[in-house]
Amino acid sequence: MKLKSGIYAAQLVPYSEDGAVMEESLSAMIERNIKVGKVDGLYIGGSTGEAFLSSKDAKKRVLEIAAETNDGRVSMIAQVGSINVKEAEELATLAATLDYDAVSAVTPYYYKFTFAEICRYYFRLADAANLPMLVYSIPAFTGISFDMQQSKELLRHPLIAGFKYTSNDLFTMERLISTFPDKMIFSGYDETLICGRVLGAYGAIGSTYNLFASTAKCIWEQTGNGRLSEARIAQAKLNNAIQKLSSIGLYQALKKIIGLSGIDTGGCLPPFAKLSEEQSEMVVSLAKEFEEMGLL
Repeated sequence: MKLKSGIYAAQLVPYSEDGAVMEESLSAMIERNIKVGKVDGLYIGGSTGEAFLSSKDAKKRVLEIAAETNDGRVSMIAQVGSINVKEAEELATLAATLDYDAVSAVTPYYYKFTFAEICRYYFRLADAANLPMLVYSIPAFTGISFDMQQSKELLRHPLIAGFKYTSNDLFTMERLISTFPDKMIFSGYDETLICGRVLGAYGAIGSTYNLFASTAKCIWEQTGNGRLSEARIAQAKLNNAIQKLSSIGLYQALKKIIGLSGIDTGGCLPPFAKLSEEQSEMVVSLAKEFEEMGLL
């Protein structure tokens, strides 16, 4: 399946008190994204799934459960990146055996790798999967951004299909989209979904689409149809919700609200903190507010 254009939920993952993946709950959360959110695709194993805090075995199991649950219904991208390249390579190979449509990999972080080393990392993982690869560029977390010449070097590899571009540098996003029209540039910040769509992004991948996929899809469709006034109103509502959830703890709050639908969404891996009783009450109040606003 070629990656479909549109809205992709960066899949949340429920974890038990002892840090294990809650397999039935994960499957239920994926079903919810597909059937209720009607997402165009799923991005599995990224920041939202707390992959950088979990074990290799947990990452593998998440990839397996997601593929089994989806069963080819929507496009699927496996985030396999890690500064442990052998682990990343194993995940890339697994994604291919599970029939993922593409892989993605965060830029290797912490150490000050040269651009040549980063290129070899991406090429090695793309070759291991033999699938389209999206470079997961998130400079705020990795400290690394790519200029246009470097982007061209990355994209010259036949399997490097584009970028998951998570940056507020909209000028560079526009340059990527215009310069490489045959590549797929996904917008990675939920708060600037409308901007990415206006600039011609192929799709958008976001954490809050686990909860607000219908709103995100409206923004996507309204912007694409030139109904910018409506899209701006929807984006403002979405950003208001994101701001309030982030002030409490974004992933914890998203899981809490989804849990109100009857799914046991567990908690987040440490060092993420649990919601206090007061914070939990705040999130329940926000859920009611969001419902009244038409976001849920």
